[in-house]
Amino acid sequence: MIIYFYILLLGFWIWILVEFLRGFKTIESIDHYPMKETPQLVSVIVAAKDEERHIEDTILSIVAQENIELELIVVNDRSSDRTKQIIDDISSRHSNVKAITITSLPNGWLGKNYALYEGVKLARSNYLLFTDADVVFDKTALARAFNYMVTHEADHVTVAPHLKASSFLLKGLISYFLFGFSYLNKPWEANKTSSKKGIGIGAFQLITRKCYTGVGGHERLRLRPDDDLALGQLVKNSRYKQRFVTSLLRLTVEWYPNLNAAFKGFEKNAFAGLNYSYFMAGFAITGVIISQIFPFWHLFYGSSTEQLLSGITVLLVTMAYTISTLHFTRYPIWIVVGWPLFSLLFVYMLSRALLLTMTRKEISWRDSRYSIDELKKFYKDTK
Repeated sequence: MIIYFYILLLGFWIWILVEFLRGFKTIESIDHYPMKETPQLVSVIVAAKDEERHIEDTILSIVAQENIELELIVVNDRSSDRTKQIIDDISSRHSNVKAITITSLPNGWLGKNYALYEGVKLARSNYLLFTDADVVFDKTALARAFNYMVTHEADHVTVAPHLKASSFLLKGLISYFLFGFSYLNKPWEANKTSSKKGIGIGAFQLITRKCYTGVGGHERLRLRPDDDLALGQLVKNSRYKQRFVTSLLRLTVEWYPNLNAAFKGFEKNAFAGLNYSYFMAGFAITGVIISQIFPFWHLFYGSSTEQLLSGITVLLVTMAYTISTLHFTRYPIWIVVGWPLFSLLFVYMLSRALLLTMTRKEISWRDSRYSIDELKKFYKDTK
């Protein structure tokens, strides 16, 4: 019986490896994409909540962009630290930086989504860039992405940045998350006009106003914790042209400062990422255990035949993990050997997030609480 199991499992991982080899080749990097000076104005919109550690670096890196005209709209979303003071100070020194402060959140909205919605109201350009308050831009990042959008006649260009991490375990957890995201979502499919799969990365979403308005804007995403992915999927569902690229040298973000912050952050979007389905949640956890953790364990406790089959399986997993890590991170490649440990960390993180969500029946985000029933209903109503 176990032999048949491994035959199926080997077939699965061979298929994943082939998909990775084909798919990742089609995801372009714009790190060295040519720039062209353009008179076009781009409206950059940032939502910031308690970001005093990062907001100054982010704003100044955006203001320093070359070969492109831009206006920067920074929305302070009810911050309790020095975020507002920093934004206002920079705005007073740069005429193309506009500062907005939101003091209260209307019912039926998530904070970030409402902040971006309000920011768009002040935008003057037909090109909108949504980015996060902790992303640092190389001075040519926007010009390269904009020229890529124009050259490819795209309505939406979303860019995966380098995810800076401070420790071995955090790098491992992030790279493993990107690995799982890749074989579950096949992000390269977003670049195919024939595919229904869409993608959006919160660090960088460049979109035409026509496309943004056409899909319903952030009003359509009022209660979506996964607003970035949801926006990308709306673009694809509405048959606009989408492009997904990477820029590991030109865009950098510290996704989480440490492991505990990653566990905490995952609480808000784990269930949303699984479409609020308990079945999908159980399937995701069980799938990792059966397809990755169990074969690694079998290397040491199975018969000689089972050890051989599990060894081949572990090799295939390592190869696929190496491909995604090379394409989506700048981490040292030897980190892939830690994937059995990272898979256990991921199972713990996902199980913890789902257990807390089921127990509390709500998520907490930006100092506001939202019931799972409300979020699930909104997801179903707008799907």
